[in-house]
This record gives sequence, structure tokens and C-alpha cells, in this order.
Amino acid sequence: MFAIAVVICLLLFAALAVADLLVSNINSDELSNMGVEKKL
Repeated sequence: MFAIAVVICLLLFAALAVADLLVSNINSDELSNMGVEKKL
């Protein structure tokens, strides 16, 4: 059971990381199209 919980946590973390990267890429692309640079 503990191993299953660890796997679920890792999958959730990976999903959040990928979603964050996708959102960052989309936002930077949209901002660059509008001529605005996003400052991190």
C-alpha cells in the first residue's frame, strides 16, 4: 500500500510539473506575440 501511495504522489508531481511547463511555454509565446516580455 505504501508503494502505491508513493507512485501516486510521484505521478501527481510529474503531472503538475508538466502542466506548469506547458503553461509557462504558452504564456511566454502569447506574451512574445504581443511584444511583451515576461520577467521571471
